[in-house]
Formats: sequence, structure tokens, C-alpha cells
Amino acid sequence: MINQGFDELVQSFYFPHSSNIILTILAFVILISVGLFAAVLLRKQKLNDKLKILLLSISFIFGGIILGGVPNVVLVIQHIFADILFPNRLISLLIRISIFLGLTLIFGRLFCGYVCPLGAMQELASMIRFKPKLDYSRRYKKKKTYLRWAFFAVYAVVSLIWGLELTLFMNPINGFLILWTPLTVSIFVGFIIFILVLIASFFIYRPYCRFFCPFGALAFLFGKISPLKIRRTPYCNDCGICEKICPTLEGFEFSTKGECYYCNRCIDFCINEMFIDKDKLVQINRTLATISLSFDSISKENYFDKTIKSIIRLLIPYKRAHAFEEFVDALKGKKDMSQETIQNIVNRLKEIFPDEVEQLDIAKYENWIEENESRWKAKVEPVELDKIFYGLAKETK
Repeated sequence: MINQGFDELVQSFYFPHSSNIILTILAFVILISVGLFAAVLLRKQKLNDKLKILLLSISFIFGGIILGGVPNVVLVIQHIFADILFPNRLISLLIRISIFLGLTLIFGRLFCGYVCPLGAMQELASMIRFKPKLDYSRRYKKKKTYLRWAFFAVYAVVSLIWGLELTLFMNPINGFLILWTPLTVSIFVGFIIFILVLIASFFIYRPYCRFFCPFGALAFLFGKISPLKIRRTPYCNDCGICEKICPTLEGFEFSTKGECYYCNRCIDFCINEMFIDKDKLVQINRTLATISLSFDSISKENYFDKTIKSIIRLLIPYKRAHAFEEFVDALKGKKDMSQETIQNIVNRLKEIFPDEVEQLDIAKYENWIEENESRWKAKVEPVELDKIFYGLAKETK
């Protein structure tokens, strides 16, 4: 009777509302939809902060608070370790974990990133503008996973020796159950760990996912060989911003992306998007439309100089000189700009000012950049301010 009662308690941990068929179906439909919607948005590069917060909030509020921590994939791992000597119980558990690992193999860490309620909570906490320690001295290094695998081994050994009765205390996802099941020591301890994970997430990116989660350890291996990854395009100019902003060091070219949670920061802060100020673009295009109608030779030269300087001001601080070199190469027809909107302006400049483009005084504008760069950095345009704050630490002297 005691074992039966404990088994019933464990089953309630998986889904405390299992008696409600409608809610059960609705739960899985919503959570699967969150994952698929996130995958589509990532694929089409349409994910923004508002949509990201919406998806994470659905997983956290609906899957976590309302449903009581669904899906509790950590409990599946714990259950497998505890029942490894009982084949009749093990088969169903292996099927469950195979589904989640299969999804990771196909979609990468999408489940950890957007569907898991505890992962969603940690990601939301990381977005409350804690400032990462990022600088230009950051280099790629092989991840040290000793802590993760040591904790994985602890899970396995403790489960084999003492069973679920002890490892249930180590699962923070059980903290969601505090509203839905009778208060037990395991739920109370799980809730305390849940709170500690939440607090730590304001200072360390996804601490539980990266260092303690047993499923995260296995998903890390499967994520490394997943075909769905954020990759650099042929237009990459090696600005290094993605390497500086990635909280898991997966932005480097040779990283395996096994620890990529699709937080979207690398895409959001990519230089191909960062240096575009739409208001300034409208102004430049309006100017080009005006001067293409009629102007004399003197005003033509002045308009060309003004337009070139306006485009230079579009380029972000810290990388402006390098971006100007690319702009000159585009004007000379050596290589197109990776950003289509800027390339369209380049094409119009070449049509309207063919002689001026041919005689462009590159040194003049390089000196102009050097003379003004310190002032520009001190007064960053509003469109760049938030990204500079989060994505680029000031160079230390």
C-alpha cells in the first residue's frame, strides 16, 4: 500500500490534472504549438522580443503555474535511473525520453529553450537587463562540462541506491506543484530549489539548464548533431558581435551549437541589422529622390558629400571604420553590401553620381570618421543605445 501510494504520488508529479481529459489535450496542443511557432519564427528570422516574451510566458504560466510543471522531463530521467533494474517499467519511460531526445535531434534545444516551463522562467529572468561581462578579448574555448556530468552521475547513483524517494528532492520543476498537490517535503524542497534557480537566473544565464539538469546533459549531446542550427551566412563580415553577445559561447564559427537555446541574441545584434536606422534611411532616400530631379554641378557635389556622411553615420560605433571599407568596396563594385537596403542606396548613388563615385576621396572620409568617432561614441544614437548596452562592452584601456 505504501509503494502504491508513492507511485500514485509520482504519477501526479507528471501531470496533476491527468483526470481532466480536456485539459490534458489542451495542455499538449498549446505547448506543442509554442514549440512549432518558435521554430517557424526562428526559421523565418521573424522572432522579436515581444513574441519571444509571449511564447516564454505561455510556457511558464500555462505549462508551469497552471498545469504544475508540464512537461516534467527531469522526472522522467529520475524515474529511468530508479527503475533501470525493472524492465517492465523501463520500456514506457524510455519511450517517453526518446520522444524528447528525438525532438532535440531534429530541432536542437528548442524544447529546452521555449517549451520547458523552468527553461522559460530562466530565459525570462535573463532578459531583465543584467549586463553580461562581454569584451573584445573574448575567445572561443572548449566548454568545461565537469559540473554537469558530475551532477548527472550523482542523479544516477542516488537513484540506483535510494530510488525516487531521495532524487525527487533534487528536481526544481516540482516547485510548480506547490499549488496543486498536497504539500510534501519533496515538493517544499523542490520549491526552495526553484526559488534559488530563479534568483540565480538574474545573474547567470540558465544556471539549471547548463549545469544541473540531467535532461540538459543528454540534450547537449543530441543538440550538437541537430541539423537545425543558427549558422553564419556567406555575407558574414566577421564583426564578432555574435561571439560577444552569445551567453553560452556558441556564437563562434566552430562551436557545435549544442548549448544553443535559440535566445536569438546573435541574430538581434548582428551587424547586418544593427547599423540600420530606418528614420535616417528614409531621409537619405528622400534626399536622393529630390536631387535626382534637378541640380547644378556645385550642389551636386555638396549633395554627394552630404549623402556619404549620412550613410557613414548609419554605421555602428566600434565597427564604423571597417563597415566604411565595405561600403567603399560596394561603391567600387567589388562586393555588394550584405544589407539589401544599403546596397539599394549604393546602386542609386552610382546612377546619380557616377563621376563623384569614381573620384571618391576615401582618405577624406576616413579622416572625418577618425576626427568624430570619439564624439559619436559619447553620444550614441537612440536606435543603437540598447544594443550597445547589452551587446558590446566598452573597450578597456
